[in-house]
Amino acid sequence: MRVTIKKTGINGEGIGYIDRTPVFIPQALVGEEVEIRIVERKNRYAIGEVLRVVKSSKNRIRPKCYIQNSCGGCPLMIARYPAQLEYKHDLLKQSLIKYAQIDPRKIKKIIPSDDVFGYRNQFKLPCAMENGELTSGLFMPNSNYFIDVKKCWVHEDGLERIRMDIMKVLNAHGLQSYQSHEKKGIRNLIVRGFNGIYQCTLVTGNDEIEGSVINDLMKIKGLYSLWQSIHTIKKTPEVFGHKMIHLAGETHLPLELDGMKLEISLRSFFQLNTKQAVKLYRTIASMVGDNKNLIVEAYSGIGAISLYLKDKTKEIIGIESIKDAVVNANKNAKLNNCEHISFICDDAANKLTYLSKKRNIDVLVVDPPRSGLDDAMLSCILKSKIKEIIYVSCNPATLGKNLAVLSSRYEVEKIQPVDMFPHTPHVETVVLLSHKKP
Repeated sequence: MRVTIKKTGINGEGIGYIDRTPVFIPQALVGEEVEIRIVERKNRYAIGEVLRVVKSSKNRIRPKCYIQNSCGGCPLMIARYPAQLEYKHDLLKQSLIKYAQIDPRKIKKIIPSDDVFGYRNQFKLPCAMENGELTSGLFMPNSNYFIDVKKCWVHEDGLERIRMDIMKVLNAHGLQSYQSHEKKGIRNLIVRGFNGIYQCTLVTGNDEIEGSVINDLMKIKGLYSLWQSIHTIKKTPEVFGHKMIHLAGETHLPLELDGMKLEISLRSFFQLNTKQAVKLYRTIASMVGDNKNLIVEAYSGIGAISLYLKDKTKEIIGIESIKDAVVNANKNAKLNNCEHISFICDDAANKLTYLSKKRNIDVLVVDPPRSGLDDAMLSCILKSKIKEIIYVSCNPATLGKNLAVLSSRYEVEKIQPVDMFPHTPHVETVVLLSHKKP
């Protein structure tokens, strides 16, 4: 059957309609007419597969990656980059209208990424045996089918080089992939790096990594830090295991960002697109006026946003529930001689409730996980007298739902999307809200 694609879905797929039922069709673009077959039917929707593109979009291009169709990581790589930005802008607009009735004219033009390829500074890839060799790759979406990734185009070039060098060493020593019944072997390879300096974590079973393997790995150009993570739990979304062992090199990764010095601990979150992180942090800083008395950052991580706001206020308090990140953030404040910035390990809603009763908070910055702000956090904000909120979101749907709740007390002033992940449907959004006058 033939279907005309009307819009883009949240996973980057095309959406068409058959008898008013939405059909989600990967590898199809807005405006295209495609011949499909239905592969799955649900009560309210169906999933289709493209058999042939009958009428092609002017935005369609041949993807650079040969496994783009099977990988699932870069669904928009079949479209020209300006069109990708249009799709993302539309996804954000539809979510904010649907959930919060936001005037779409408030949404500014998306800030594009300087690098469309080679932008990603970290990977966490599973390992498997292919033709007797240990390889790193990925599993096809919703399957156990492993794909050996020869080259990932969105990984930074040095990251890909060091991945290949690490795999050569592991194979030279005959290391095998993880076997769950023995709880032995290499389960995942995690590498993160900046400016030619990299940190590697081998996620394994109950293995002891031999000294000769460690020595050969540390001979790799640019390998600055080497860790092992013991992970034997069978089914879990967590990639890191319960036990961390420092094998060689330094413990933290250094990064200089816009004149700011950072040290990043192994499990701390940092934006995956370094150049766009600068644009994101500058966007946040541009929304904060000068001469503030107190700024609070919730979900503060390693403290990068707070450090970007150091000249805007007399005091900044960051709140983070992960102890390692708090230690990391306080060290980063000290590195940058920011005595007026401190970070506290606590639940965000719990600590913010306390602070908002005791202190006058000028600006609250929130950068929550994809699930957005929970009910406790929303309730705390609505009861407070916080003057302004800067909400940094990586999920338009939860952003829209949260803004709908906050709109009873706060007015949306500015909405600035930033593209952190070319070829994916993901978009980061910075929203400025101000407290409504009584």
